[in-house]
Amino acid sequence: MRDVTVPKPLKPGATIGVAAISGPVEPERLAVGVAALERRGYRTVLASNAGARRGFLAGADAERAQGYRELLRRDDVDAIFFARGGYGAARVLPHLDPEEARARPRIHLGGSDLTALFAWLARRADLATFYGPMVATGIANQEGLDWEDVLRGAAPEPHRVAASDVLARGAGEGPLVGGCLSILAALCGTPDEVVGRNAVLFWEDVNEETYRLDRMLTQLQGSGTFDGLQAMVIGSISPGPRGGESSAAVEAWLRDYFAGAPFPVVRGLAAGHLARPRTLPLGLPVRVDADARVVEFSGIGSPRVSPWPA
Repeated sequence: MRDVTVPKPLKPGATIGVAAISGPVEPERLAVGVAALERRGYRTVLASNAGARRGFLAGADAERAQGYRELLRRDDVDAIFFARGGYGAARVLPHLDPEEARARPRIHLGGSDLTALFAWLARRADLATFYGPMVATGIANQEGLDWEDVLRGAAPEPHRVAASDVLARGAGEGPLVGGCLSILAALCGTPDEVVGRNAVLFWEDVNEETYRLDRMLTQLQGSGTFDGLQAMVIGSISPGPRGGESSAAVEAWLRDYFAGAPFPVVRGLAAGHLARPRTLPLGLPVRVDADARVVEFSGIGSPRVSPWPA
């Protein structure tokens, strides 16, 4: 396991930078999320491009990268949350400097398309990141969310796996990697592809037909992502809108796909494209015991996690 840089926990009254490196942000939804953070006592700073729109992106590639980099450089920003996902994060990666992330490591919280940035940060800056809710797409739904506890140092609560959600038996342990399946597949063959060897792979996705999910998993498998994998945890899966597929059909396909997998596979983790997703620490140790039907996580303050730099 590579050494991972663990950011300092989020403190009450911290300043949160809100970046927008993917799709355009609806001002009303962003305002609701920012207000929710400020009601909890946090100060907020919006990226310079937060109100920008260029087609399906929150500004040109350089503009989105610059907005994020400005937050990275600010000494008064304690954490960076992301406004929304969508598409476009991978396009800003060539405009980023990993030394800026290394210079002052801080919490990054986001999901969906942020999978690309988080994979880049893991590869280039060895930084642990947090896969969870975003400011303009659900963070205001505070009830039932665990992001604040997790970012303040607590380990996420163990996930109790239902017997019907065990797809392959066994136990495995390693750093948690992964994110949105379509982004993971798109990263295959690039310098920032996610490596599964000696790790636990988490994936989820939304509005994808099962044949598309099958294709993306087959791409990961063919590219070597499953080589040396210790375990797999599947989050939320929302079937595509055109096929009319039932949840039973999706479950049957998953059972067929992972029959005989050489590593434990469990599903049902409430993380991903949900109204109230769980927050997962990418890069930190996790243990999956499909026989005991439990997934146990580490947090920023866990004894097994190396201390952050002074």
